[in-house]
Amino acid sequence: MRQSTHGLQNEPPTVSTDDFCVQLDDTTLYEDNVLALLAQVHRRRLSSELIAFYGSSSFRMWERMAEDLNELRVANLGFGGATYASAVHYFGRAVAPLKPAKIVLYFGENDISMDGMTAKSTFDNFLRLIDVARKQLGPIPIFCLSVKQSLANWIYADEVMRLNALIADFCSGDPHTTYVDVATCLLGENGRPMGRYFKDDNIHINHRGYTAWADVLAAVPNLFTAESGR
Repeated sequence: MRQSTHGLQNEPPTVSTDDFCVQLDDTTLYEDNVLALLAQVHRRRLSSELIAFYGSSSFRMWERMAEDLNELRVANLGFGGATYASAVHYFGRAVAPLKPAKIVLYFGENDISMDGMTAKSTFDNFLRLIDVARKQLGPIPIFCLSVKQSLANWIYADEVMRLNALIADFCSGDPHTTYVDVATCLLGENGRPMGRYFKDDNIHINHRGYTAWADVLAAVPNLFTAESGR
């Protein structure tokens, strides 16, 4: 991730990442991506008030995340093809050692469109991830981004909406989680995804899409402020 400081806040205090332990003998589906992610994060100076963006390729491909969000405390922990199940598996290696102050989650697309899961089974894995995060990091604020609709995966639109509704309902009853709708900003008047926000694959968003996301995230209470409550 590019770390230009132009227009960003003053560089925050840092913490050590000496407690990272990269295991080279694992051969799971996501291992290469996760090893590269850990190596990249290990080289960085990390904020003591870190905001961990843990998600799939929609985060991984957000190369200007810090610049777009005007925030140096973010750590982009996105890895390609990620699902809620893989997020649970790697949480103890990719997120917990960083001891983030807050977490932003984006999973669900690959669960439904690639792994053939229903909204309910995907939601069950979401709950497992929340449980793992609570056990390892305590009641820190977790911001759960909605799954975006895409032109290429429009066939799964209803299942995506059901998943988003389940996660939104959970967050409304949990004092430490916040649901953030990043799907609506990409839709037109007809309720379909607008092509100008997407790359040629019609799945991943482009720089216009990330700008739209940044605008939404900037308005979320307590995400980028020092206050940790909702």
